[in-house]
Amino acid sequence: MLRIPLKRQLIKRFMSEQVKFGTKGVSRVVTLTRAEKLNALSTEMCSQMIPTLVEYSKSNVNNLVLINSSNSPRAFCAGGDVATVALQNIAGKKDKSLEFFQQEYSLNLLLATYNRPVVVLMDGITIGGGVGLATHVPFRIATENTKWCMPETDIGFFPDVGTTFSLPQLSTVGGTKGQLALYLCLTGDLLSDIDVYMAGFASHYIPSANLEDLQARLGELPVHNDSEDMWDITGKALEEFSVAIPEDYQFKYSNAQLNVVESCFDSETTGNVKAIINALEKVINSTSAAPEEKEFARVTLEKLDTKSGVSLQVALEQFRRNKNSDIESSLKQDLITASNMCEDVVSEFSAGTKHKLVDKNKTPYAWTKSSLTVDELSRLVSPRASNSVSLLSNVTDAVTWKKYPFHSKFMLPTEQQLKDYITGNDNSGRSLAVSRHEVIKFFSQYNQSSRGKSGIQYLCNQICRRKCTEGDAGELHWKDKAL
Repeated sequence: MLRIPLKRQLIKRFMSEQVKFGTKGVSRVVTLTRAEKLNALSTEMCSQMIPTLVEYSKSNVNNLVLINSSNSPRAFCAGGDVATVALQNIAGKKDKSLEFFQQEYSLNLLLATYNRPVVVLMDGITIGGGVGLATHVPFRIATENTKWCMPETDIGFFPDVGTTFSLPQLSTVGGTKGQLALYLCLTGDLLSDIDVYMAGFASHYIPSANLEDLQARLGELPVHNDSEDMWDITGKALEEFSVAIPEDYQFKYSNAQLNVVESCFDSETTGNVKAIINALEKVINSTSAAPEEKEFARVTLEKLDTKSGVSLQVALEQFRRNKNSDIESSLKQDLITASNMCEDVVSEFSAGTKHKLVDKNKTPYAWTKSSLTVDELSRLVSPRASNSVSLLSNVTDAVTWKKYPFHSKFMLPTEQQLKDYITGNDNSGRSLAVSRHEVIKFFSQYNQSSRGKSGIQYLCNQICRRKCTEGDAGELHWKDKAL
């Protein structure tokens, strides 16, 4: 592999107009500055961030890394620059496209396995590759300006940057198997503001007006030799700037709508996209489903009908492969699939992307292929001897894992955690049933990870009301089926 001397890398780094690096007290700051492209990630940006972050990881005088944007509150990062990738593919320069994905996914792995806290300020548009910058770190800050989505099925691509590994772990509602994550990745639905936090994709909700003071506070935290302490210290500092959820707040999806998501978007039991469509149609035709559930299923079907059928199948397969894998293997799988979709004849990624992002057409692309055969799907997601791909060697020597070691310590609890507590499977040795009031009290006052967190009472109430029935004494009984 060609290696650029470090001195040349440093010179090029500080001359970059797309990303800047600086110091604020004991924190190191990475600022995305490609404002004209809403900070869409380029090969140059990723290739400069990787060696810089590696340098920061070796320092004994910095506590954490902060990633922000010079273009907030409009945008944090509007994804990877797939418009350029599509044009490169069309021009026969697929090697350039592969280089971009290799750099981007290697950056994702570096962030996921970083040896000190990373704080990402999602103050503005956070799409695709922008989600990839945030999802793998434990401190993901949403503000009132956050616009979060994974819209890849609109352009003939698939939810990449390790999200088919991360999002099922993080989603707090809509099922214990990451059903909300699959729904969002297939439909491309947009989450905004508090919803990003409540869904688990942000660890904290902090108003944009507080971010300047927050960054100053992070820069003045005391240096600790024990890196374990720095995670807790950083988390406590972030909580200082969090605010209460408004009393009239309502999550984007009602309990009835989440019932549909849970029932129809289970990647562990859903064999193919047709099964999802059949499940939605079953809800629509059901005599027992509520009108709101039927309407939501109908609208969801309409959304899926505008997406690339190839993308939907590939996305579901990526979920099946990556959801229970480890982060390094998942990103390697993403790289294999991305590489194949840049050149395979059944992929309409380049044409669909050019249609939407280059030619700026408002109408959906007219997809010519609605589904894949088993062999075609296998061809898109399998490694090829003729096109061997790999992540960068300077980030693959770190430890990998199937579960993030710190994420759950600093975010709202998931539906699975509430289920374990309610059903007595939380290793507490408790044999008595609990009431909704007791669930709220435990997670808001006694649970070490969630006590005092903004919105914890709302989340517990929502999950209990959707997933539990109450006995005569108010005791909760968990419902395994949503519909």
